[in-house]
Amino acid sequence: MRSFAGRDILSLKEFERNEFEHLFGIADRLEPIARERRNTDLLAHKTLVTAFYQPSTRTRLAHEAAMHRLGGHVTGFSDAKMTRAGDFYQESIKDTVHMLEYYGDALVMRHFQQGAPHEAAKWASIPVINAGDGWGEHPTQVLTDLYTVQSEMGSVDGKTFVCIGDHRMRTMHSIGYALSQFDAEMVILAPEEMSPTDEFLAELDEKGTTWRIVDHINDVIEEADVIYME
Repeated sequence: MRSFAGRDILSLKEFERNEFEHLFGIADRLEPIARERRNTDLLAHKTLVTAFYQPSTRTRLAHEAAMHRLGGHVTGFSDAKMTRAGDFYQESIKDTVHMLEYYGDALVMRHFQQGAPHEAAKWASIPVINAGDGWGEHPTQVLTDLYTVQSEMGSVDGKTFVCIGDHRMRTMHSIGYALSQFDAEMVILAPEEMSPTDEFLAELDEKGTTWRIVDHINDVIEEADVIYME
């Protein structure tokens, strides 16, 4: 298994099954800290930099709360309009990252532009975590969601995920890529104008994800183990 030390988390396309299992195991050990609302010093003397170019409640606060619970520090911005990265000057991602990398040990980025965290990772000397990039992906949300399924249902394997909503959205992309590593099925249900692109379906085939499209929830509700909505 590839080491996570110093590694970017940009996409679930590149994740392998043993890496999911490794993260789930770590989450099992850390879960009591969150459940009991305790603090630790596991990340003492470390600083997380947050660069949120799009509004966020759950994702931003989840990353920040986790860092605080583990004894670390947080700095950054939640409104790019208040910075040179998003005001009149429109500072480039390259220039912004070259500044931010000196303020912390890891960078979490949400951006309205697909691929922006990947661009940031090209220039950063610290790990970059994708917290959602345009129509691209949302890997940290899906990691959390799959861990919830694992915890509550015992396994991701053998489950039918009925994915309902806008399949052009980043979360649907990440769940589709992730399920390629499990013995699970992705059932796609979407209005015509929110249907997955041919390119995305081709990627699912290439990754080996088991998927099918249905027209109505009644066609699959009795088979559903997980209803996943976007």
